Amino acid sequence: MPDYITSIDQLDEDTLHLVPLGGQSELGQVIWAFIYQSSILLVDAGATYPQKELPGVDLLLPNTNFLEANQKHIVGLALTNGHEEHVGAVAYLATHVQIPRVMAPPQVVSMIGQGCYKLYGEDTRVNAEAIQYRNDYRLGPFYLEWIRSNNAIADASCLKISCPGGVVLYTSGFKIEQGTGEMIDLHRLSAIGDNGVDILISDSSNVEAPGYSPSEHTVESRLHKIAQEAAGRVIVVMPATNTYRLNALYAAAAQSGRKLILSGETLQKVALSTAMAGHLAMDTANAIGSSFTEVKSRSIPDKGVMVVASSIECDPIRILEDITYDEHPEIHLQAGDTIVFSSDIMPGELRHMANVLDRLLSRHVDCIYAVRNGVNVSKHAAQEELKCMLNVAKPAIFVPAIGEGRHIARHAELARHYGINPGAIFTMRNGQCLAYKPFDPTDADIIGEIESAPVLFNRDQGERVTTSSVNERRSLSLEGILTVGLTVDQSGNLLAEPDIKCGASGFQLSRQWEELSGEMPEIVKEAVDRAFSRALISFDREQGMIDAHTALRSVVRESVVKAVRSRLSAKPTVQVIVHQVDK
Repeated sequence: MPDYITSIDQLDEDTLHLVPLGGQSELGQVIWAFIYQSSILLVDAGATYPQKELPGVDLLLPNTNFLEANQKHIVGLALTNGHEEHVGAVAYLATHVQIPRVMAPPQVVSMIGQGCYKLYGEDTRVNAEAIQYRNDYRLGPFYLEWIRSNNAIADASCLKISCPGGVVLYTSGFKIEQGTGEMIDLHRLSAIGDNGVDILISDSSNVEAPGYSPSEHTVESRLHKIAQEAAGRVIVVMPATNTYRLNALYAAAAQSGRKLILSGETLQKVALSTAMAGHLAMDTANAIGSSFTEVKSRSIPDKGVMVVASSIECDPIRILEDITYDEHPEIHLQAGDTIVFSSDIMPGELRHMANVLDRLLSRHVDCIYAVRNGVNVSKHAAQEELKCMLNVAKPAIFVPAIGEGRHIARHAELARHYGINPGAIFTMRNGQCLAYKPFDPTDADIIGEIESAPVLFNRDQGERVTTSSVNERRSLSLEGILTVGLTVDQSGNLLAEPDIKCGASGFQLSRQWEELSGEMPEIVKEAVDRAFSRALISFDREQGMIDAHTALRSVVRESVVKAVRSRLSAKPTVQVIVHQVDK
């Protein structure tokens, strides 16, 4: 068996293969491929947002190279909930591969129909079929059953995948919610576990939290209290797909006599989709859509206004930042406002959040945020809930999934302490292929790897941003840019002194740069002379002017880079521009 798998023909037809193409050791971009008897079943198709070390990248999307090469074997796509980390790349996937059937819970189907997932920028029409819980559906050799679960969004589901090659229970993102929405179907999950689960793929995102994840009901109580007590407007910033919290805000607005405004097109679409699916009680008497003009025209006092702001296209902290620095197109802060940041603070954003809070305090705006203030709870299972799922499923093989590297490692450790055989636990990376035969579970093993490096997407450039362009942006942001302008005649002779400009660089005010900048014209002239003396380039018509200009730029850039790095220990982006003057 080869280490690198490019074709489904390289795999044994009678063995069940499981491949995470995203979502392992990262938050978001969840997508799994299940392969059996020359058929590929896809489960979830999520997108995620890049960290700051990827400047110019708007989205990370699943790698479709393997799927495109083997698309005639794809039998369908099964979706488990409506968060963008599970569904945000559906349009992207549908643009690149043909998917015979897309199946999802009613809430997800409604959101797809309302166009809630335009992250990729394509208005690709995806015809999704709504499933019924506890019913069996067949896609190729796979039999699927959706089991009701809990999460921050309505119609969250676990998924049972059965075929002659084994039974897989995929939890997706889940928690055991006991206060809001419909209860997770533990009875059905237990029955599946009693009948035998070969492989459990379980959510790991909140494994570091002890005990149980608090109920959404606790947030609802806190929001009601804030709405009652706040002297001015209440502005809530939250993820657009948290439908249970949206319900709580409608109720809080009605109880406190406030008119509710939904700010953000995606949030409005999510609210409509949720209402259409029967999971949101929209009290039109207490809502005024998205119109701030109506607030003014009806002279509604600040005490009577609640605003909910969100965007599915970014971390909610970006929305909070826009509001704080008066860059939001609709919401403009005023003294006496109360902001509720009802969302997780993503890893690496604590310093960012502190800066935003300082700014809000200076503007006399109160900000209530985080779990400790009771306005947010995790949508993922904590340790005791994860143990419960292990106990219910009783799997032969366990695969911790959906989380960063430390989450997956700690979930594996929790399973070992719980009694799962260490040899039956697989902490998989994106792209790794796990082979499983039910008649010999001990023979399960990682047999190879499928290409899974994420697609870097920029809305202006289009998809598949190159690594080199990202590195160039990173260099520009850290080291700045140095531009060398050359004016030459048809023979390549310099007609003027080199024009050297430096911008956005940390070394510009240093004494070393002052000295080097005085020497730089001579360094450039020597580079030009050296290139011609070694006959590296020639400005004759046979070679062509374009080739000559390219060669000259390369030689000059190399000399300038060496000088800057040796003298300043800096690595700015060096750009050489050649202007030719014809006599």
